[in-house]
Amino acid sequence: MNPPNPPSLPGSLPQRKNSGLAIASLILGIAGIALCFGPIAGIPAVICGHIAQSKIRESGGLLSGSGLATAGLVTGYISIAWIVVIGMLAAIAIPNFVKARTVAQTQACRANLRSIQAAKQSWAVDNKKKAIDSPSETELFGANRYMQDEPRCPAGGSYSLNSVGEEPTCSFHGAISTGQRTEH
Repeated sequence: MNPPNPPSLPGSLPQRKNSGLAIASLILGIAGIALCFGPIAGIPAVICGHIAQSKIRESGGLLSGSGLATAGLVTGYISIAWIVVIGMLAAIAIPNFVKARTVAQTQACRANLRSIQAAKQSWAVDNKKKAIDSPSETELFGANRYMQDEPRCPAGGSYSLNSVGEEPTCSFHGAISTGQRTEH
């Protein structure tokens, strides 16, 4: 048998209790920062923090946790600010990624065009052809040919072999010497 609780003395304060909303605010705020949830956890953290502070003030000393609520507000606002930081980073990174990919595709295409031109020149020397002669794809590409595989434009263009005296071109990137894109 448990002994009965001692009677409370007149004038003594009841036990103070931590605000559950303040604790929830802090947990949501930390989760928003640590797990990069941004506004998903940050907005509820801010709402819970403000409501907790209001209830703590109105409780007449029965609720504690004002510091927890404040910490929840701070972490909640920081996690909301993360979305701005991530947005700014994306605004910088995405265009640079697209530009780098485009440059890489252009360089790869030009390398393919140079290889095709070299294969055409070798074909012309081996077969005693003139600058006006044009090789076919089967004469340049394949097993025991001047290039093992037929090159493909990484941007999806198609190659025109042209005559030996004329540079090959890409329907997307143009010729190797000018590097200008031809219009479709």
